[in-house]
Amino acid sequence: MKLFCRDEMQRLEMAAVTAGVTLAQLMENAGAALAQEVESRCRPALGKRVAVLCGKGNNGGDGFVCARHLSQKGIACVVILTQGEPATDLSREAFAHLPQQVRVLSGGEEKEAAEAAMDTADVIVDCVFGFSFRGELSGVPAHFLGYAGNLACLKVSADLPSGVECDTGRVSAGAFRADVTVTFTGKKPANVSYPGKEFCGETVVRQVGVPPALVEGAETRLFETDDSFPAACLALPDPQSNKGDMGKLLLVCGSWGMAGACVMAAKAALRCGVGLLQIAVEERLYPILAQAVPQAVFLVLDWENRREESEQALLDALEKCTACVMGCGLGERSELLCPLVFSHCRRPMVADADAINFLSRHPGFLENVSIPLVLTPHPGEMARLCDDSIPEIQSDRLGAAQQKARETGTVVALKGAATVIASPDGRCAVNPTGNPGMAKGGSGDVLAGMAGAFLSQGLAPFETAVLAAYLHGRAGDLCAEKYTQRAMLPTDLIDVLPEVFREFPPERP
Repeated sequence: MKLFCRDEMQRLEMAAVTAGVTLAQLMENAGAALAQEVESRCRPALGKRVAVLCGKGNNGGDGFVCARHLSQKGIACVVILTQGEPATDLSREAFAHLPQQVRVLSGGEEKEAAEAAMDTADVIVDCVFGFSFRGELSGVPAHFLGYAGNLACLKVSADLPSGVECDTGRVSAGAFRADVTVTFTGKKPANVSYPGKEFCGETVVRQVGVPPALVEGAETRLFETDDSFPAACLALPDPQSNKGDMGKLLLVCGSWGMAGACVMAAKAALRCGVGLLQIAVEERLYPILAQAVPQAVFLVLDWENRREESEQALLDALEKCTACVMGCGLGERSELLCPLVFSHCRRPMVADADAINFLSRHPGFLENVSIPLVLTPHPGEMARLCDDSIPEIQSDRLGAAQQKARETGTVVALKGAATVIASPDGRCAVNPTGNPGMAKGGSGDVLAGMAGAFLSQGLAPFETAVLAAYLHGRAGDLCAEKYTQRAMLPTDLIDVLPEVFREFPPERP
């Protein structure tokens, strides 16, 4: 599903005007759609009281239209001007058509009366800024948006909650926290990406008059993955395929004390159909892993007694594989193995966990790495990689992933709620699947193994990361249904993958 950034939405609206739709029509339809949503959620509507917070721009104009429609339905409406008189031609026109029974209060001059109206409202509608907001809230708008946060009534926002930035999902202190956000024409990045998504509540998309052909043909930089994506990526194997045709994946993972990370990545890769799985493992771990993953073949390394031989064997394995996964549970061995693998691998690679930590300890190391690379950091790893704090990363997840993808020339999958996948070419996806039950050690190892399998089978790095994140989250949702979020385990994700793949049969050519 396309996500419309601020400039993309403005261009789309101008294209609609060129096609014969007036901006006044778009405003009228938006305000009417907002009113219909409010009315549908507070039935019986008769006798209900609604306070509409309006800004001076066109978002405020949507609010004036909404108040007019609600008033015509017998709902008592109060309009609170948080920025004074309307300042655009469209909003002034909409303001002029407010019926007499709609009470209008100036937030700056009639503060107490406006607060009293909000105190008694059944619904507060936020039409202050919409998708135009940037920066920090201040002044009268900040006061009333913050005041609304202390009230227990239903809260509805037009397009985006005021105080939430459209393109980044960043949230200003005191932002309006909606129960429902009615967004027009299509979702915006902040509707689906945290922290903005949390302030949107339930997002409802309403069409307001932009011709469908224009929406369909509009180019956007971001999208939210939907259930059509897996089938488009998962090709049916050739009937004459053999194991060599189904991907040759090399895992450089695991260390003493963290063998489980390697086991989970390996089993996830096998469940995703990889034809040949080879695991490079130090000698003392071999008996453990051989028993846990009998389907794999092993490259047994002895760094203490046969270092040169082990190094050459690893380089040979890198030549023969079609993709590599490095980092899951690698621990202190990352200082030995990461330089070798990064420097000599000529195949697409997934770098996870300790491989990412290695890169954060050695800034600039990626400058000499030119292979297709997928980085899969969680917020803590991303903070180290960017030399930022976790709160800074989480405050703008979209921006952090996009910037790091551009800087490094890699695909970056920033894990967490609504995982963000960014490509160096500007494409970006937000993943809608998954739940908090997946926030347990080992879930990332499963994701890395899944991504490695798809990469080894020839899928491009960006599509690999998007597909793996979507199916990984879907597996998590199935596990939550079966076991509850509290009781589910990362290993359960692997066990339900067959059910996930049954939900998304490959498209036939």
